[in-house]
Amino acid sequence: MKLQKGILTVLLGGAFLLTSCKCERKGEYAVPAAEGEAAAAVADTADASASKLDADGNYIYDIGGNTEITLPDGTKMTVGDNSTEYKLFGMLNDPGFQVSDDKTQGWISFDRVYFQTGKADLTDASKAQVENIIAILKAFPDATAKIGGYTDNTGTEEVNMKVSGDRAKTVADRIIAGGVDGARIASEGYGPNHFVCEANDTDECRAQNRRVDIRVTKK
Repeated sequence: MKLQKGILTVLLGGAFLLTSCKCERKGEYAVPAAEGEAAAAVADTADASASKLDADGNYIYDIGGNTEITLPDGTKMTVGDNSTEYKLFGMLNDPGFQVSDDKTQGWISFDRVYFQTGKADLTDASKAQVENIIAILKAFPDATAKIGGYTDNTGTEEVNMKVSGDRAKTVADRIIAGGVDGARIASEGYGPNHFVCEANDTDECRAQNRRVDIRVTKK
């Protein structure tokens, strides 16, 4: 009842705000709507005016509420219901999912993988998500994936291509070092191409474009 009143108050008060640059990559895999989605939407609008950047300028993603997934090998993992892990698991575990021939389709952005400023070194806090991805890929041994690195358009094309390639390779190398066969993992840098936030005109928008993505290339 409190939730319903809260929603009514927001709508009647005309205070419904759009979040800044909530862009999605073309073809991103849609996961089933989680319970409490309406509550999450209201909470998101309430926080719309708050910064979506951390102290280092990285974009802060909404990974949703905690949910438990069970991998085919019996491993249980608690993840956000809007997280990279949940989306990747959804693809690999869905019998109806098919890899698109369109290589711009099916990319998922890592939502908790960041790098040291100007470098291709993962921050310590980022390593936990990579470990989760390793566990998921191990549980689906027939799957192959590609890691893509991206930048905003600040700086030169040459530098951006190198940085994005190095960062994608860093993530791929760590996945391989975690026990996933190297033949299953590829990586490539795309520099300032394929923005997920097309405007690329605010700090938050540019932060979304500086990212590393994963795409299932064979299931």
